Amino acid sequence: MKTLNKALITSMLSMGLASGAAAYTIDDGTDAAPGTDQYIGAGTTTGNDVFGAASAFEVFGMNVSNDMNYLYVDVDTNFDDVGSSYDFGDLFISVDGWNPFGSSPYANDDASNGETWEFAVDISSLLGGSANLLNLVGASAPVLSSDLFASGIRVGQEVLAAGDATVAGSASAAITGNTGDNSVLTNLSFQIALADLGLDALNPQEIGLRWTMTCANDITEGSYTVPEPGTLALLGLGLIGLSLRKRAKA
Repeated sequence: MKTLNKALITSMLSMGLASGAAAYTIDDGTDAAPGTDQYIGAGTTTGNDVFGAASAFEVFGMNVSNDMNYLYVDVDTNFDDVGSSYDFGDLFISVDGWNPFGSSPYANDDASNGETWEFAVDISSLLGGSANLLNLVGASAPVLSSDLFASGIRVGQEVLAAGDATVAGSASAAITGNTGDNSVLTNLSFQIALADLGLDALNPQEIGLRWTMTCANDITEGSYTVPEPGTLALLGLGLIGLSLRKRAKA
């Protein structure tokens, strides 16, 4: 009976996390309709969420979820690299929480005072649906928008991992909608092994996430807990139900 109960609990753990992986949205919103998780960041002369034309640079946010094995991140943006002077930036990940400078919407946060990132998915390495996951610990500081461009950008914002970062694994990645038409939403999707990040789906951990293009004219940044609290609640209810059923039979 103990073996059977252990098997049932293990199965419920797996099913609970797999079925409970509904996406949590880090909602950046727009200047006209700020999202609940809007991140502005420092480095502009306007203080707006988007520096420049929203039709070209708006980042609406990220949908984030996980199952037993993977972290999933989807970014939605108006930005399109086709015909642009700018490129897609890397996806930055912090695995020890999220600590931006100041308070929401973090209008004074930049690379000098904000979160220190441990990992990044190197978008420039994307080939055949796969990109390098880089370990940033011990590497040089990330590349800033102002390292790449002199004007027309949000300055002092990290956009790419440093060239001396080491490869920690491989992430599935894809970019769709970048057709040269800004009226078509661009989506960047990532699938990253939790083990490569040093994360365990059974041990809750807040992580930080960040994405922007290389000019940083709009940034989405926020936190997510692996696993989601809702997933743990569903799992807890299931285990309580299993316990009550066992007592009733006794």
